[in-house]
Amino acid sequence: MTSTVSVCNRALSKIGDELIVSSLDDETKAARYCKALFNDTRDFVLRSYPWRFALKRYVLAPLKEKPLFGFSAAFAVPSDCLRVWKTVDCGGYQTEGGNILADGDAFRFIGISRVEDAERFDPMFVEALALRLAADLAVPLAASTALKDALCREYRDFVQQAKTASAMEGAQDVCRPAGWLEARAS
Repeated sequence: MTSTVSVCNRALSKIGDELIVSSLDDETKAARYCKALFNDTRDFVLRSYPWRFALKRYVLAPLKEKPLFGFSAAFAVPSDCLRVWKTVDCGGYQTEGGNILADGDAFRFIGISRVEDAERFDPMFVEALALRLAADLAVPLAASTALKDALCREYRDFVQQAKTASAMEGAQDVCRPAGWLEARAS
């Protein structure tokens, strides 16, 4: 079962820290840094790629106040939405100042939501998050910018692998060539 603490311990192990935290409220340097960095790093990794476990469908109603120009309506970005990923029936939009500016009576989109429950994390996301968190912890805990750079490269490479795996999880179109009888009939 994945937990915030298990992700932090995974990150600590990547920087060679022999200390394992039992709680983010421990009075250790490692726990204090993990607690300070975890939420922002989680949101950064979530926002960086449309992880399927974090996708959520939204339908927004327009705000009363309209934009001064450019679009006919403004829609408040939901508090759990980290990024608009894919729009539905939308000619164009722009995010600005906590709002989404677009034309229309509603704004429909698939967004990347903030997932705080670590038990819902995809295993590949856990690894990506641990790598990114380890990179963020490398300088304060291991005093190594070289380690940070290496972990950042490993994180980028791993996210590429995750993208490939994710692409294979979508609907797959199977083309079946017509037999010679079906081809003659057409």
